[in-house]
Amino acid sequence: MDNLNRTIDIKFLNKLNLVLASLFFSIMTVCVKKIDARIPVYELVFFRSLISISITSFIIKKRKINPWGNNKTLLVIRGLLGTLALLSIFYAIRNMPLSISTVIQYTYPIFISIFASIFINEKVTKNIFFGLIFGWLGILILLNPNQLADLNLEISNKSVSIAFLGAISTALAYVTVKKLSYNEDVFVIIKYFPLVSLIVLSPYVIFNWTTPNLFELIWIIGIGIFTQLGQTFLTIGLKNMQASEASSINYLQVVFASIWGILIFEEIINIKFILGSILVLFGTYISTSKISKKI
Repeated sequence: MDNLNRTIDIKFLNKLNLVLASLFFSIMTVCVKKIDARIPVYELVFFRSLISISITSFIIKKRKINPWGNNKTLLVIRGLLGTLALLSIFYAIRNMPLSISTVIQYTYPIFISIFASIFINEKVTKNIFFGLIFGWLGILILLNPNQLADLNLEISNKSVSIAFLGAISTALAYVTVKKLSYNEDVFVIIKYFPLVSLIVLSPYVIFNWTTPNLFELIWIIGIGIFTQLGQTFLTIGLKNMQASEASSINYLQVVFASIWGILIFEEIINIKFILGSILVLFGTYISTSKISKKI
C-alpha cells in the first residue's frame, strides 16, 4: 500500500511539474508580447539566455555537477533546436494574437509522436493519423479567412509558417531532452540551451544592438525568469514520463494564453476559435494517448 501511495504521489508531482511549466511559459509569452517591436526578437532570446545561463551555472556550481555533461553532441543539438524554437515562438507571439500563436505552437505533440517513434523508440499507433486529421481541421477553422475577418485580424503566411517551425523545433527539442534525461543531469541539459543561444546570437546582437528602456528591461528580465522556471519544471517532469504522455498535460498553456489574451491584450475569442482550439487539442490528445514503449 505504501509503494502504491508513493507511486501515486510521484505521478502527481510529475504532472504538477508540467502544469507549473505551462503556467510559467504562458506568463513568459505575456512578457514577450509586452515589449515594443523595436527590440529585435534575437535580442530578446539573447537576454533570456543570458539570464538563464547565469541562474543555471550558479546552481550547477553549488551542486558540484560536471557542467559539460556526457553526450556533448546531443546537448549542442538540443541547444540549437531550442534556440530555433524560441526565435520562432517569439516571432509568432509578436506578430499574431497570443491565443492563436499558442494554439499553433501546441500542435507540437503531434510532431512529438512522429519524432519519438523515430528517435527514442516510442511506438506510434494509427491514432496519429486521426490526430493529424483533427488537428489540421482545427487549424483550418482557426486560420480560415472568414474566421480571421470575424475577429478583425490579418495574419501573414510568413507568421503562420514561422509559428509551425516553432512547433516542429519544439517537438524535436522535447524528444532530445527526453533522450538526454536518461544520462544527463537536469541542469546540465538546461544549461546547454542558453549557452548555445548566446554563442549563436552574439554576432547579431553585437552588430545590431538596440538599447532597451527601463520598462522594456523589466519585461526582458521577466522573460528570463519565467522561461527558466518553465524550463526547469518541464525538464524535471519529462525525466520520469514518456515524452508523448508528458506533452499532453501542457495543453493547459493554451488555456492560460487565451485567458491572458482576453484579460491583458483585449483579444476577441468567438465560438469558431473555441471549436478550432478544441479540435487541435483533441487531435494532439488522441495522437499521444495510445503511444507505448517498444519492447
